[in-house]
Amino acid sequence: MAYNNNRFQITPQPGPQHLNHKISDLSDISPYDDDNGDPSSPARIRGRESLVSLQSSYGSPRLDDASDETTYGPGSSWSAPFVGSPGPRYQPVSPPSRAPSTFARFKSFRSRAQDTIHEDESIDMALLSAAASPGVDLTSFSGPMGAQDQEFAKALQEQEASGKLTGGLGEGMSPKATIKGDELIASSPILKRSFTRSFSMMKAPTAKSMPKSRAGLKELGQNEANRLGEVIEVIIEEPTDVDLSSMVGPTAVGLDPNRMRNSTFPAQASKTEVFYPQPNWKPFFMRWPYITSLITLSVGLAICQEVLYQRSAAEPLIKFQRATDISPGYYFIFKFVPTIITVTYGVLWQNTDLEVKRLEAFYQLSKEGGALAAESVNVNYITMFNFTRPFLALQRKHYAVATSSVATLLAVSLVPTLGAAVLVVGPDRKTRLLDPDIEKTITIQPVLSRLLTMTFFAISVLGCVLFYQLNTRRSGLLSDVKGIAGLASMAVVSHIMMDFKDMDVAKPKDIHHKLKNRRYALRNSSIVPEDSVLVSSREADKYKDVHLPANPHPLMLRAEGCIPFIIGILLFLGFIPVFLFTPASVLTDKAPWVITLLAVCIKLSWGSLETAIRMMEPYYILSKRHAPAKTLTLDYTAMPFAVVAVRALFNRHWTVFLVGLGTVMVEALTIFVTGLATVEGRDFLDILNKAEDSGADEDGDHFLQEGLGDGSETVLSFTVTLALTVLILTYLFVVATVVFARRRHPFLPRQPNTIASVLAFVHQSKMLYDFVGTAKFTNAQMRGRLESLGKTYGLGWFDGRDGQTHCGVDEEELTGSYKHGIDYSQGNKPWLTEWQLF
Repeated sequence: MAYNNNRFQITPQPGPQHLNHKISDLSDISPYDDDNGDPSSPARIRGRESLVSLQSSYGSPRLDDASDETTYGPGSSWSAPFVGSPGPRYQPVSPPSRAPSTFARFKSFRSRAQDTIHEDESIDMALLSAAASPGVDLTSFSGPMGAQDQEFAKALQEQEASGKLTGGLGEGMSPKATIKGDELIASSPILKRSFTRSFSMMKAPTAKSMPKSRAGLKELGQNEANRLGEVIEVIIEEPTDVDLSSMVGPTAVGLDPNRMRNSTFPAQASKTEVFYPQPNWKPFFMRWPYITSLITLSVGLAICQEVLYQRSAAEPLIKFQRATDISPGYYFIFKFVPTIITVTYGVLWQNTDLEVKRLEAFYQLSKEGGALAAESVNVNYITMFNFTRPFLALQRKHYAVATSSVATLLAVSLVPTLGAAVLVVGPDRKTRLLDPDIEKTITIQPVLSRLLTMTFFAISVLGCVLFYQLNTRRSGLLSDVKGIAGLASMAVVSHIMMDFKDMDVAKPKDIHHKLKNRRYALRNSSIVPEDSVLVSSREADKYKDVHLPANPHPLMLRAEGCIPFIIGILLFLGFIPVFLFTPASVLTDKAPWVITLLAVCIKLSWGSLETAIRMMEPYYILSKRHAPAKTLTLDYTAMPFAVVAVRALFNRHWTVFLVGLGTVMVEALTIFVTGLATVEGRDFLDILNKAEDSGADEDGDHFLQEGLGDGSETVLSFTVTLALTVLILTYLFVVATVVFARRRHPFLPRQPNTIASVLAFVHQSKMLYDFVGTAKFTNAQMRGRLESLGKTYGLGWFDGRDGQTHCGVDEEELTGSYKHGIDYSQGNKPWLTEWQLF
């Protein structure tokens, strides 16, 4: 068919030419006679026509009109080649010795069922003995073999073992349409002169001059591929001068032979160039409205902070003698709203930072020329420690990650700390304790206020840089890539899976060294090897040290990470009564921001624990065997703040729910702890003692509204804040202990924290056959497709497509579950296993 959009015509690529064979009614006794097909004429006996001279009555062209590139074995008995034509054609038949197989599901048979010549067995089949000599193309099958044809299954496995993918895997991408360069240029808007340009003396570009600018033609071709959303091929015709001196022959009379040999005439040399569509899908938190709102919010907070400081310098913001003099709403604004704003501000930046880290590998792959494996498929930013991430990103020139990480660190840690310390209650605590009825004021600390303002402005500048970086690059994605299924669907088009051969249980260091000389690219929503750009020795040695952890279990799920964190929660829980009810409260008087800083440290550590649980949850479910299909599309790392807890609740993934709920609570912890930092708890004990001694329990409201010490806090507000703080810390302690008890044992050969690590788990899985043709599916479409198959999946040992034993994720039934440290493939060699593992 032809594509016509009134701009130019697109000639589709001709499909591969095949020979079909089906039964026809042409035989020794034929219904065709010399009476032009008169049905009343009796049938005549005629001699059998030679297959070489046979002209089909179905409209097949003559055999000498074209030639087919199909080659046959030396034993072929054909006397003339068959042609590849749009008309009916022959297909070499299979050897008669093969039994019918239920796996004879050739796509070419289904698509060309109506495009055949019918012959029956009266034809001399001896002439076709050599037609079956070409090998059967196993890649045309749509699925794995059954038990009915073991010989064919063995051949399938041998091809996989030799490095040739089967079942539609690794078919590659072919252009869907061909466009001539002249037509592409002629249809370009740059050739249409405007009214003002018609008076210009500059020569307008023409179809002859434009091909000389390959950059301009590339831009046009790329724009057209993006517009169509398909792979296109552009034919570029470049003028060349042909030297006539290469011509041999007599010189015409009266012509100078030297002049003749120096003459040239123009000719056209055709070249082709393929362009792939470059989509630019982005999650909401990376799109320009959201980034612009973050920049605007940062600038607005900086201005508000400066305005408050200027007002505070002229007159105190609030004046009161006791906390009861302030209305409850006004008291809440003064006590909690500043911390709520700073904490929420950090959460908003965390949403963007999470997406930038998760999708940076795809941005690198979508660059022209692709990217090294160490810069794309083998890079991990999700589980890295927060303070080391910017340095790794700068080393790999991933400036978007570095910018986002620095901005988020400032917003999450420095902004809440400074926001809690910038409000000062005057006069000093000693004076307030000596005279509780003295007038108290709330002002802005000058130095900390300017630091906070500068921090907001610095974050806004980083936001502008991030805005530029995100809007000058293309992600190369049509939709979000979630879970194992999302990565598998992007890797089945090319032969990238063969790069992970024998890497089932390989360590990250081994994967790094094997892939360090490889480049990969994202083309048409598929990850492909980029062989057109050679990797220099300098590039190969650029990343000698692997940054990925060697331990198969995340740090926060191991004893060396989780136990210190649990102890830290207990110490902080014990520190609260110390700085509230002992003379150690002088610390919070001199530096109230220390308490907020400790709460921020707990929040960052809990975030690392949550990230580990998010990443490992789908694989933990798969390790339990017979997991539903939706597990392959499950990806908690792609969910924003607080959504994780809600989604896990609906999915009944209780561990993820508890940890996700803890993430929400730990944000509130910062708010409540900041409120306790300015309270004198010993006054609370004095009030309790007085109440017990007097036995005055009749007027409870008066007791709850009584001021503490300096009068900046009431008994009720102090009690509620302290109770919520203790409750949150207790919850964090219990959940962290339960998570460590249940998830401390490794259940994977390595952490699935990179694209390469995940692909190594599935490179020999038979379930990959189900992902053929799904590169452009959305997550919902992929889930629907997998659920319609009715299969279950697991993580463990299985027989791969090559017939060998592999470890990873595949459809059930597996041959065995995975137990860390035990190689199932060496199950008959127990002497190779360490005795501690038994």
